[in-house]
Amino acid sequence: MNKFPSWLTKKMIKGVKGFNLDAYVMALEGWRRGLTLTWYYDPTKVTDLKLIGYNPLGKTFSLYSEEENKIHYFYRSRGDKVANDAVDIVQNKYVTKTYLKKSGVPTPKSVMFNKSIPDETVLKEIQEMVYPLVVKPVFGSLGKGVFTNINDEAELLHAIDEIRKNDEYDEILVERYIEGDEYRIYVVNDEVVAATKRDPANVIGDGFSTIEQLIEQKNEIRKKNPYLANKPIKIDEDLKRFLQKNNLTLQSIPEKDEKVRLKGQSNIAAGGDPIDTTDQLSQSVKDVAVHAVKSISGLMHAGVDAIVTDDDTYVIEINGTADIAMHLFPMEGTSRNVPEKIMDHYFPETKGISHHLKKMYFDFRNIRKIFLNKLAEEITITDAPKRKLYTARYIVSGKVQKVGYRAWIQKRALKQGLHGYAKNLKNGKVVVVVAGDNMEKVKKFKHLCEKGPSKAKVENVKVLEWNASVKAGFEIR
Repeated sequence: MNKFPSWLTKKMIKGVKGFNLDAYVMALEGWRRGLTLTWYYDPTKVTDLKLIGYNPLGKTFSLYSEEENKIHYFYRSRGDKVANDAVDIVQNKYVTKTYLKKSGVPTPKSVMFNKSIPDETVLKEIQEMVYPLVVKPVFGSLGKGVFTNINDEAELLHAIDEIRKNDEYDEILVERYIEGDEYRIYVVNDEVVAATKRDPANVIGDGFSTIEQLIEQKNEIRKKNPYLANKPIKIDEDLKRFLQKNNLTLQSIPEKDEKVRLKGQSNIAAGGDPIDTTDQLSQSVKDVAVHAVKSISGLMHAGVDAIVTDDDTYVIEINGTADIAMHLFPMEGTSRNVPEKIMDHYFPETKGISHHLKKMYFDFRNIRKIFLNKLAEEITITDAPKRKLYTARYIVSGKVQKVGYRAWIQKRALKQGLHGYAKNLKNGKVVVVVAGDNMEKVKKFKHLCEKGPSKAKVENVKVLEWNASVKAGFEIR
């Protein structure tokens, strides 16, 4: 499995986790297009873009086109073309269903009630519903508080009681359970740009390892995927209960090639596997996803959660601020550049410009650090090169360490608008990497490397190619 798509590297996203990754890959795509990128400590001072979640720090930015004199604001994967009213609608799973039904989009039958009402009333409210059922909070995410495939009254009341214990949730949704394959389908401007099948947490037997051992092995595989690294399969009470329901324990030994499902919900955060199916998904399923997004006025792009059966496609919910990193880092299949498609929608005049800057990136972790220390209200990133990127690596030998050589090189590189770094090597030499959109400047920088500060004595400068990534700015390492 290729862990990284062609436009990202391990170095670029090192230390960028969770929803910050969504914001970063979006901002990176826009920045590479020559748009001016600014991050905000308190975005409410500059935009009315609706924020969700508990920690919006480092997730809100703007992109400005000088040529078109226009600016757009973004929060994670969502831009300001998505109306705040639409965000409010899709946050409420029950209200979303009413819009879907009005538009003729298939969605499971459901009943909503306040968690404070007694069990007797709950049972009366759902008496016309047929098992199996699903119970989940009306406002919730990442599969938290979701109980699936409930087959009797005892299971139902247990699930409701578990949700009641969480102070975050006030309203509960009970809906019909649909048996089928679950997908996250991302739609941009009436087009499906990515589809990921979400396979519930599972392990494949080898004939001699216990389920517990297989989980450990599977988690080691997940660690190698930058998106799944912090989303292991957790051995919790839900997992143990699910196994028990299927007459299994953690010490059970599955047959060779036997697939053992570990949890009811398919969410990636709960240990599910993201599998790219964009090219395999039928057009009829894609049409349902597009129809679902269009059913909410002002929802220009969003992620659609759907269950596909042999006979139909059911939309479970819509995510206005969807996690898009799963499409970039599937466990199986092709990486889908969702940020590129979203940016094409907001800045169509910049389409294709980012392709020649796949090596360039900026330091997101430093932005977060500055904001966490409250050192700035906003941060504007140095603009990316405007044209094709040229790079070179120079190995400088002689008296070039402890003579101010790197600082001298840094000053000259910044003055010429070049990016890269200077680093001391253990053998006494200095490596200088330079990059820019002016080939002559990059080539002639060798002469500066040969000169150096007055205390230096350069004996030789060896010219080598540089094909790895380059961080914006010029730093001393």
